[in-house]
Amino acid sequence: MYDMKNLTAILLISFTFLIACDSNKKETTSDGVEYVVINSDNGEDFEQGDYVTYSLKMIDSKDSVLIDSEEVGEMPLQIDSATLGRRGQLFSVLKEMHVGDSVKTILTANEIFMKGFRQPLSEDMEKDERITVYAKAIQKYDSAGFVMWQEQKREEMMTKMEKEAEAQKTIDDELIQEYIAENNLNAQQTESGLYYVIEEKGSGESPDQGDTVKVNYVGKLMDGTVFDTSIEETAKENELYNEQRPYEPLEFPIGQGRVIPGWDEGIALLNEGAKATFLIPSGLAYGSRQAGAAIPPNSILIFEVELVDVVE
Repeated sequence: MYDMKNLTAILLISFTFLIACDSNKKETTSDGVEYVVINSDNGEDFEQGDYVTYSLKMIDSKDSVLIDSEEVGEMPLQIDSATLGRRGQLFSVLKEMHVGDSVKTILTANEIFMKGFRQPLSEDMEKDERITVYAKAIQKYDSAGFVMWQEQKREEMMTKMEKEAEAQKTIDDELIQEYIAENNLNAQQTESGLYYVIEEKGSGESPDQGDTVKVNYVGKLMDGTVFDTSIEETAKENELYNEQRPYEPLEFPIGQGRVIPGWDEGIALLNEGAKATFLIPSGLAYGSRQAGAAIPPNSILIFEVELVDVVE
């Protein structure tokens, strides 16, 4: 499937892709691009400066869906003949549609992605591969209307993200409790959902907000995979050793957002010399984001830590 990472900024939130098959009228744009009008509601023309939202569906020669607005959302576009004229055949078709039109065209991958969206092709896609594109012009807006549309979409996205985060929080908590039971851990839970086990009590001071701490650590996924550590021997044992980095305690100020929230909260619970294990739900770690190659989205993280020093 085509890599969508660089297209999700312009293909916003999920909308149903609708195409009615009743006219199939062949058309040609002013610069010679052929397309078929599948359905037309005889809607309004687009004028220079209008903002238009489209639903898109693209299918490759193997019948694999590359892009679908049902999953990634509508694409907003400003009608600017000069700018769109430089972005190739797909945008030539889009700008000549009318509100409510559904069309079909077949273009090369090079025309769509490299020239149109100005994105590289995936490794398994040839420049001349034929891509079938279905597009529907949903609505047009003036500048004020488009700003309102964007705000509505942001609100919908935030609501969706909050619901997903709340659902993930429940999933994470169940998984952590299962892990604690299976490993017979004497864990405590904070109000935020962080679980921690004091392995060894320290004898020094506890850090206050703004204090600088130095911490040795080993970071693991729930399956035991070590993804990072400040300890050279552990790095070598787990084939993580990198001679370009120093292996020494991580130094950072508490409560300044320099580390993931689970660390900021967890380290503040310790005193100098203490050793502990943190079981950090994804919402207090990297959430739904991929963190490098080693940490998948929605990962619960386990950290074995030692608070080496506290500097007021």
